[in-house]
Parts: sequence; structure tokens; C-alpha cells
Amino acid sequence: MKKKYGLFKVLAVLLLLVIVATYFIKGRSDDFAYLAVVDVFFDYVQSFYYFFDTALFILAVGGFYGLLNKIPAYKKLVRDFADKVSKRSQLFVIITVVVFALLSSLTGFNLILLLFIPFVVSIILLLGYDKLVALSATVGGVLVGFIGGIFVTFKDTASQYVSFTTFAKMVGLKKNWGLSTILPKCLLLVVGIVLLVFYIISHIKNYDSKKNKYVLSKSDPLFVEAKDKDGNKKNSEVSDSNVRVWPLILVVSVLFVLLVLGYLPWNSLFGIDCFDKFHTWLTGLSIGNYHVFTSLISSNIPSFGNWGSLGNYMMVIFLICFFSLILMLIYRIKFEDAMDGFVYGIKKMIIPTLTVMIAYCVLVASYNNGFIETIITNSSKSFGDNVVIHSLVTILGSVLNVDLYYTVSGVFSTLVSSLTNKADLSVYAIMFQSIYGVVQIIAPTSVLLIIGLSYLEIPYKTWIKYIWRFVIELFIVSYITLMVVSLL
Repeated sequence: MKKKYGLFKVLAVLLLLVIVATYFIKGRSDDFAYLAVVDVFFDYVQSFYYFFDTALFILAVGGFYGLLNKIPAYKKLVRDFADKVSKRSQLFVIITVVVFALLSSLTGFNLILLLFIPFVVSIILLLGYDKLVALSATVGGVLVGFIGGIFVTFKDTASQYVSFTTFAKMVGLKKNWGLSTILPKCLLLVVGIVLLVFYIISHIKNYDSKKNKYVLSKSDPLFVEAKDKDGNKKNSEVSDSNVRVWPLILVVSVLFVLLVLGYLPWNSLFGIDCFDKFHTWLTGLSIGNYHVFTSLISSNIPSFGNWGSLGNYMMVIFLICFFSLILMLIYRIKFEDAMDGFVYGIKKMIIPTLTVMIAYCVLVASYNNGFIETIITNSSKSFGDNVVIHSLVTILGSVLNVDLYYTVSGVFSTLVSSLTNKADLSVYAIMFQSIYGVVQIIAPTSVLLIIGLSYLEIPYKTWIKYIWRFVIELFIVSYITLMVVSLL
């Protein structure tokens, strides 16, 4: 029971520290704005309002996999895939890290990739590895990809309209992929992947030689099955050779393609406006006064590349529900069975969702107060354009204002405006993105990490003991990279 609520206790302590900080540090209004204890409860409720689509997305992912476990084709696909890579299981883990890191770096996706993580986790567990390997290869891979993210985008905090920008554009650099930005990102990406692969393989070797003390072998039906300590499958079912897996593969592939088309900001990132033009033509189609698409389908669906303007995860939630219905029809799953599976998956995600909302409560409490901005301003006055001091402030801001948009708005924007030497903007752009990514690997407020730890029932303390050396190595690499960038 203590392990189960370990992360909750850490977040509770963090909230308490935020309350204490408001009594000693002036807020955004240049005056003390004390955070009352009862107001913390209101901030928690308010976090559901601000991040409702995030909570709904997490629950929808759980429901989706609960439904998949009612489909024999899914279980067959996972088992067959695991059997095919069993002789090269370590290579599969390495490929998993590389693929998730590249997807995160090239698409800017972070939490959206959660939709595909449970599938890979099931395979890794089925190969006989522990949950730490599964978590670090998937969630760790995604966050390493963000550290060296080439096409990381976020909502423009300076625009009154919903538009997307990059760190390079935000600091005024004309090219998002100039030498001063693309080279350090590629370096961070490659080194991060290599370090993570080395770290995981070392853990596997220690696990195989029984030197590893972080053995977590408890299985859950949502992961299809796991192997016991002797390598035998638990709750194994005989695969039906007549079960067709290709429709499932096709549906998931189409889902992934739609997500890339919908969420990657083609126009603002690459200047590709064909999707916007097509959307204008499509929504303008009419028969007399009857607008066909907007009246028959929807007037709220944005063009490809702008799905984030509807809300970070509203379109992916819709796609999850839509393709769940398609899979029910294809595999003739009874409605009652489908709902049982969907509800089971949602229940599995309730604790992760509630824990994530505590992290967002920390964000709401600290961001509304604005004491981080005061810390940045005072540190700039005392130490000037000191990259080390500013990086420490970035670490603190990334822990408290965990959402990227609010971290940029409350920390990065304030940091940039406080600089006296604007020639260092490219350095600060790289610094902020890399440090924010590293912090997400270990911070108790990291949304993707919270979901992974809660979903896999890994104690936060165990994760810290497992990953802390890797995080320190990444920080060292980031600082070395910043030194290289400053010399370019």
C-alpha cells in the first residue's frame, strides 16, 4: 500500500512546498499572494477544467486497450510478434528506444504516443523483461526524443489566435533547422539514444545475472500476459490460426497516419498550405444553401495540421472512439463484451488520471501565483546572463509548470525577456528544450512518467534508484552541448 501511494505523497509534499513558497516569494503582482490550504482543493478541481481533454485522453487510451483485449486478434498479434523477435529480444528493445525517440523528435508528439505504448509494453513483458525495461524503453525513448526534438512545436503564447511555433521561431531565429539549432538537437538525440540503450542493456545483464534488485514481475490482464520467473507464459491461450490480424494492423496504421497528418503543423512548421486550402474547399462545398460537409459531418473539424487548435487531444479521443467502433464491427464483438473491456481499461487508468491531475494542480497553483517569474527576474538582476543559474531556474520551472505551454509562458518567455545579451537566444532555446525533456524523465510531475509508473505499478522510489545516473549523464551532455552551441 505504501508503494502504491508513494508518488501521491511526493506530489503532496511538492504542493506543500508551493504553499510555503508563496509566503516567502512575491508573486506576479510584485506582492505576496499567499496560497491558502483550501484553495489548493479549488486548484485541483480547476485543473480538471483546464486539462479536461488530457484526462479524457488518458481514460480513452485505457478503454481502447481494454477493448483490444476482448479481440482475439490483438492477443494473437502480440504473441506472434513476441515469438518472432524472441531470439533477438535485446535488439527489439533497442529498436523500440530508437523508434519512439525518432517519432517524438520528428513529430513533436509526446503524450499522444501513449496510445501506442501499452502494445509495445505487452511485447516487452512477454519477452520476459521486467517493467523497468518496458517503461524506460517506451516512455524513456519518447522523452529522449523530445530532448533532441527537431520538430517540437507548441501553441504560440504571444498570439491572440491559436497558432503553433517552435523555440527557434519564438526567439526570433529565421530558420528552425539552421546549423545553430539542428546540429545540437541531432547531437542530443543521438547521444541520448545511445546512453539510454546502454543503460537498459546494462540493467538487462544485471537482471539476467540476478544482480538486479528491481525485480517487478507482477502482471495484469491488460498486458495480455507475462512470463513467470521460469520463463513460462501465464494465462496462455491457444492462438487461433483462423484469427485475422491484418484488419487490426490496418486500422492502427491508419490511425497513426491520421494523427501525423492532423497534429503536425504543416503550414507553420514547413510552409505547406495544401491541407488548409483543401479544407477551405471542402467546407465550402454546397448544394444551394446547404453546406454539405459542415452540415452533414461537422463544422468544428480543423484542417490537417491544425487539430491541436480544437484542444490538444479532442481529435485523437474522437478517433479512438471511432476506430473502436470499427474494430467492434470487424471482429463482431458483442456490445456488452466491448463495454466490459472498455470500462475495465478506464478503471485501470483512473488512478493515473487522478495522479496526473495532482501534477496539474501544482501547475495551476504555481502558475497563477507567478513566484517563478519573480525568481527568474531576481536571478537575472543578481547574476546577469548566467546560463548555469538560468538552467537551474529552468529545472525548477519545468518541475512546477509541467505542461509545455505553461512552462514556456511562465518560465521561458520570462527568461528570454530578462536577457541583456540577445545573441545567446539560440543557446537558451536549446537549453530550455533539452533541460525540460531531461526533467520529464525524473520529475514527479511528469505526465507521461506518472501514467507509466501508475499503469505499471512501479514505485516512484524504485524508478529514481533505477534512472538517476542516466539523468545526471543527460544533464552533463546537455551542458557540454550548450558550450558547443555558444562557440558556433
